[in-house]
Amino acid sequence: MLVLDSEAQVRMTKAAGHESSAAIRQKAMQQEIESNTVTVALDAGRPVNDLQAQLGKPLTSQQVQDKLKQANPNLIFERSIAYPELTGVYLKTWERNATGALQEIKKHLFGMESGIMPEFSVRHITRKRVPNPELFGRKEATREVDWIEVETFLAETRGWRTVLVRLLHMGLINRWHVEKHFGWNPSKESENWHTQLK
Repeated sequence: MLVLDSEAQVRMTKAAGHESSAAIRQKAMQQEIESNTVTVALDAGRPVNDLQAQLGKPLTSQQVQDKLKQANPNLIFERSIAYPELTGVYLKTWERNATGALQEIKKHLFGMESGIMPEFSVRHITRKRVPNPELFGRKEATREVDWIEVETFLAETRGWRTVLVRLLHMGLINRWHVEKHFGWNPSKESENWHTQLK
């Protein structure tokens, strides 16, 4: 008859738990690094953090608003009082109130620039320190943490094509509207434009 050695089993379970934790930490670190890297990846060879490279065919915020109002008259644009460089994009819709009566409401969708808008979003980047993923899973114990720096997303100057993508995904405009008012094909090759529309 086989008898399990409980002390040996406890050690094996503990060791498996440590290996599993290390593997989970390693995977999480790798995913974070990949996620940070993707946010600042080149767009068809163009740096996404360079205004000149992302400028494309610039439009004023008012031009974009006028074209979008023609595409969907229920879109509302309001310049932010606290942050005048930003304009809120809202949808005029109807909702039943507590008494059951229909009332008109404004539903906030997202923000966009108030001045000149580049065709493609410009991503402002920063450097972020993360633990070196190669240290995880080492056999020898170490107390020092070796850091690496990765570039990552900090903020965005939203381009008008990004606004179009968002509205297309929400079903508030369609391809015909984009072709008529903006042109479907970007002024420069953009992998991001084609990828986001799949």
